[in-house]
Amino acid sequence: MRNVGRIHFLPDALKAFADADQALPIACNQTISQPYVVAYMTNQLLLEKEFSVLEIGTGSGFQTAILSRLVRKVFSIEIIPQLATEAKSRLLNLGYSNIRFKTGDGYFGWDKYAPFNAIIVTACAELVPPSLLAQLRNGGRMIIPIGKTDGHQQLQLISKSISGSIQVQALLPVRFVPFRRL
Repeated sequence: MRNVGRIHFLPDALKAFADADQALPIACNQTISQPYVVAYMTNQLLLEKEFSVLEIGTGSGFQTAILSRLVRKVFSIEIIPQLATEAKSRLLNLGYSNIRFKTGDGYFGWDKYAPFNAIIVTACAELVPPSLLAQLRNGGRMIIPIGKTDGHQQLQLISKSISGSIQVQALLPVRFVPFRRL
């Protein structure tokens, strides 16, 4: 995380808070997660260099950049066109070259490149989208905040066994922006 530099992913007015362990606002009424949560979620995926990872919610691109340094390929979907355009430009200008970008509804994942070794969702959904479960490779892991956006949210780790059975583990309470749909 030190090698990525959160400062590159913040609005100018908030760059002084880059090292603060707190969520901060970005464009379009969205947020960049606190570094602890970014590190925690990333760590829970048990990533390996040869993995391909699906990220739902590119946002400013901070989590995307971290994933990019750890795995072979990152596929990132952002529903808000302005954020998608800005993050893609930012990440390309910073030299990240193993990321594919898509502007669209992350609920449906990215079937063209499935299955994924890991999936990370950076917005709170009320339920796990079935399409994401279907695109998770057997033996893969997904991390996603689940709950009501105006109430209790729980970070959940979903593991898919080699045979395809699903195990869900509640990890910790969190507060994320809502999972948006088209």
